[in-house]
Amino acid sequence: MEEKVRVRFAPSPTGPLHIGGVRTALFNYVYALQHKGKFVLRFEDTDKDRSEAVFEESIRQGLKWMGIKWDEEHYQSKRAEIYQNYLTKLKAQDLTYEQDGGIYFKTPVENKKIVVKDLIRGQVEFESKDFDDMVLFKKDGTPTFHFANVVDDIDMGITHVIRGEDHLSNTPKHILLYEALGAPVPQFAHIPLILNPDKTKMSKRTGETNFEQYIKAGYLPEAMINFLAQLGWSPPDTQDFFTFDELVKMFTLSRVQKAGAVFDIKLLNHINHQYLMELPFKEYVKIAEPYLDTKADKKLVGFALKLVQDRARFLSEIPELTHYFFAEPDYDAKLLVFKKSSPEQTTKGLEVALEVLEGLDDKAWDIGSLQQILDHTLDASALNPGDLFWPIRVALSGEEGSPSPTELLEALGKAESIKRIKTAIKKLNV
Repeated sequence: MEEKVRVRFAPSPTGPLHIGGVRTALFNYVYALQHKGKFVLRFEDTDKDRSEAVFEESIRQGLKWMGIKWDEEHYQSKRAEIYQNYLTKLKAQDLTYEQDGGIYFKTPVENKKIVVKDLIRGQVEFESKDFDDMVLFKKDGTPTFHFANVVDDIDMGITHVIRGEDHLSNTPKHILLYEALGAPVPQFAHIPLILNPDKTKMSKRTGETNFEQYIKAGYLPEAMINFLAQLGWSPPDTQDFFTFDELVKMFTLSRVQKAGAVFDIKLLNHINHQYLMELPFKEYVKIAEPYLDTKADKKLVGFALKLVQDRARFLSEIPELTHYFFAEPDYDAKLLVFKKSSPEQTTKGLEVALEVLEGLDDKAWDIGSLQQILDHTLDASALNPGDLFWPIRVALSGEEGSPSPTELLEALGKAESIKRIKTAIKKLNV
């Protein structure tokens, strides 16, 4: 009978959830689902001085946001008796000794080859002579990472240990403990580290590693799953976009790379942008509105969000992309003049536009009528598009890159549009 797969994610709640931790949790969770196994969440919280409940909650909320569900939840701080029982087993074999208040594990005297059979890296060999005796319990009576980690994996029946490659050097030590305790050694898979663009390791000291910042920035779980899955793993058909169910079907440890995985924020933004554009508008408004700190008319808010849905890379960009909808923009008068135009031609274009727009009936203030009347004005006035459409766009938004002039006119309404065009004319003639 095939062994029931049991994997675990074992974070230390001494800081916010790390982007690398989420990727590790995702790989474990997908592997468990793929093999109809169990996913265990284990808080390695024996560091009493640094472990905090707020970080535990950060970890839980981050996993929930990703859609990761755990079957069991454990705390090392509540397992003291279990560690003592396993320590007794080692003592009975004369494999421990005390020194300076700590309890140590005796590394085998004779040199021994330790083979790590890694599902990603293949067979990796170590020599026991290269390792000092391990500390099992610290002076304060708490178990060390090495001992608690191994005991937990044995006691919880963990069959596959999928973790970062920075733990590969720990694995031979752990194998010695498994063997000393007469326990089966789980299968190991050491996934590549996440690197900065300059190939240095992403550090907890930089804000970019804090997963919560990506949630607050307005990235979508679907986009984050697609992005993190591809940090060290490649889908068989090189597609950037896939559903979670598709990921579960496609994922294999054999397609996980050995080399470090570069964190490319441009790729994350690209993926998230695509997901935002494809959202049904009502759903988009629901998640986007909280990022706007405005008491503006709901109709204007709707216009603004609709016009930037294909522009925002993440939701927290929306205030910057829409600010001119809710407050008259401040800009340099030089921006009004198109590169192939002149201040005189620009002034003429704005004055002609002002005249026809003031005469347009309020009921006809829609994008179709606005486009038609401005096109007619352009033909009748011997102006170039840069003399007319460009300064209208800048007058309304204060920016070079914004929705089209007619979209802006419709969204802002007649009164506000006329007001801004008059302001632009004054700027040019100061």
